[in-house]
Amino acid sequence: MGLAPWQGHVWDKDTTTLTAETINEPIFEGKLYKDVDDGGLKIDRSRMMGLPFNARIDPDMFDDEGNMIRSKKYDFDDNDYIPPESDDDDNSDSSNGSPSKQLPTKVALDAISLSSRIQTDLESVAMDFAKHFKEKTGETNLCLAGGVALNSVLNGKLSRELGFENTFIPPYPGDDGIAVGCCAFGLYGLTNGDSASSDSEGVPLWSEPLSPYLGPMPTNSEIQEAISHASPWLEVETVRDESTRNDLIVEELSNGGVVAIYNGRSELGPRALGHRSILADPRKKGLVRFINEFVKKRESFRPFAPSCLAEEAHTWFELGEQAAAVTNNVSPFMSITAQVKEAKRESIPAVTHCDGSSRLQSVTPEAEPHYHRLISAFFKKTGIPMVLNTSFNTLKGEPIVESPQNAIRSFLSSMGTIEMLVMGDYVIKRKQANIRILLGEEQKNGIMTPPSFPKRAGSVNYESSFSIETDSSDDNGSSVSKTRIQMPERPMHNEKDGGWFELIDDLEGQLLGMCDGSIGVADILTQFTAEGDYDKITEEDQFLLQNIIQRLARLYEHTFISW
Repeated sequence: MGLAPWQGHVWDKDTTTLTAETINEPIFEGKLYKDVDDGGLKIDRSRMMGLPFNARIDPDMFDDEGNMIRSKKYDFDDNDYIPPESDDDDNSDSSNGSPSKQLPTKVALDAISLSSRIQTDLESVAMDFAKHFKEKTGETNLCLAGGVALNSVLNGKLSRELGFENTFIPPYPGDDGIAVGCCAFGLYGLTNGDSASSDSEGVPLWSEPLSPYLGPMPTNSEIQEAISHASPWLEVETVRDESTRNDLIVEELSNGGVVAIYNGRSELGPRALGHRSILADPRKKGLVRFINEFVKKRESFRPFAPSCLAEEAHTWFELGEQAAAVTNNVSPFMSITAQVKEAKRESIPAVTHCDGSSRLQSVTPEAEPHYHRLISAFFKKTGIPMVLNTSFNTLKGEPIVESPQNAIRSFLSSMGTIEMLVMGDYVIKRKQANIRILLGEEQKNGIMTPPSFPKRAGSVNYESSFSIETDSSDDNGSSVSKTRIQMPERPMHNEKDGGWFELIDDLEGQLLGMCDGSIGVADILTQFTAEGDYDKITEEDQFLLQNIIQRLARLYEHTFISW
């Protein structure tokens, strides 16, 4: 869904242009309600073999000697925004030192072609299937289930173009929703009562769709425990008034900041719907690349969804003729993609995809009052009745955060790219590595406080490796040693990858070993030099001191030590 809309987009490259080729022949076609011999579904799997193209001869990915020159195959955007300079060589033009445009590689162009063709074929087959049975049954309402019902582009077309009065897609249409279906069958499936009103014992059936917020409800003590565990690295303010919290969030968002929300029960299903979300200002185009690259650490082409006040959705999105019948609440679970009205696209570029589409979440005060009030506060300040919403997860391969501890770890692992975490009544920011406290600082009354003693966050495991690298100019080769560490008790420990963290050098490892909470920087410096007195250290000692402070600050930022 994210790649297909790039079909037809043109990128400027020097004096030429880039665009994905069109695959004209269908990859799959036919009718789902007929046999293969009678026009049923046929799939040409050979068209998918070996695609997308990715080989050593791809000049965008490898040089003439087969060395990888670009690690991100799908790192591209729509050319309307040039990102700020970064340390990534892929983002900079070495000729003038300025950022380069984010152009797609050959493998990305092939992937766009394939995605577009499959999306087109999916829509053709599914639309024909739904239209056929609508005519055959005379039904006026459409319910969708199954993993394909997560294809919001298809859902949008089904809801707008086939004339159904209502279209319903649950927030968990895939395999995870089977659990809810089993519960429903267990409660009501074997009864003889009127299925439209109650079971045989008079138990009322669901009069409206179940809330997606069915996950565990963290207790305040669990939240406090998670915050306490990471307290040396956090600045925490208790704000019990919801309106005040919303004002703080809106102020941060309108200033270009990124805010994580952890509120109430978690969402069931793959979409973050305002309880475990990362929010940003939809007016700021640059946030698309920033959040993808630095917060989510994912492909840069991927779009973001808007959470919009349902009562305002019709003025911003093309919702179809049926929208008015459901008070514009056409997509409460972020299930439907709609076109942003052309006149509005420049106002919300961060949630408008390259083809003008947007995967909409419509928010009502009845279904989600807290989230609705937050968006309303943003609307009041900015005139924009929506916020950019993406799932709260910053670690590669991990799902949306669940527990308060998950939220704290994910927030800290964003390394400051998420400016604020709002968890219940707590407004949390990341505490910076204060070197003045480490070395001792002068208070307002003129009294100097003693230096702090850095302390490890827990027991540490070391693992070293040694290798010899050779090249044609050095027959003897050169030795390379690497050391990595593991600290299961630190707040940022990620059990999924073992929690291993590679050190820059031996100095970093030695310093970590010294941080037992009993000595300060001066005593640590003494271990490496003949003099520990700041007034007598040499220029070489001063350089070493700077290195020590830099290493301690890095260990602090990754929650290995505190002071």
